[in-house]
Amino acid sequence: MPISRLQGENNVIIRVSSMIAQLVLINLLTLLCCLPVITIGAALTSMHDVLQMIVRKEDGYITRRYFSSFRKNMKQATLLWVPFLFIFSGCIADIIIIFAAPGLIPSYIMIPAGVAGLFALFVFQWVFPLQARFKGNFGVVMKMSFLLAVARFPRTILMAAVCVLPVIAVRSILTLPLVLLFGISVPGIIGVKIYHSVFTVLEQTEE
Repeated sequence: MPISRLQGENNVIIRVSSMIAQLVLINLLTLLCCLPVITIGAALTSMHDVLQMIVRKEDGYITRRYFSSFRKNMKQATLLWVPFLFIFSGCIADIIIIFAAPGLIPSYIMIPAGVAGLFALFVFQWVFPLQARFKGNFGVVMKMSFLLAVARFPRTILMAAVCVLPVIAVRSILTLPLVLLFGISVPGIIGVKIYHSVFTVLEQTEE
């Protein structure tokens, strides 16, 4: 085997190993910071900030960048998270009731609540990536998230599907270790790949 080919293969192995280690670290940091529940918004914002740094090939230390972003975005990211916390909690409660006592919730309540929960999930895909990348108050971030969820609907659907996969996977004990190691960071970096070009256009528009 030629030395140049061997060196190339070694470089690929090093890059893949480095990426795996980074994703595990980011996943564990995010899980840790999500534990209080109320800080989930800040944790997801920090995760997207670090993942965007990786995708954009910017220099920086993951842990330092993560916690710097966490502190900087804590207040507004928490405010952004609170409406979703109530909506998602209500949806989970409805699902539990539906399985525990079928027919208890009338369809005229269940259907609009399901549609509202689904649309909240779509808007949710854009909120924390926007908070991580752009400057704006609560209203601006929410408005932009709503507009992007609609204007970039195919990307929104794809991001939502990727986001939901770990929730489905966690139901199996066989996939639980993978979810603990990669369940947030891998869907996150796939999401960054999906919305990266959209953000590039937005940045050029700002300039």
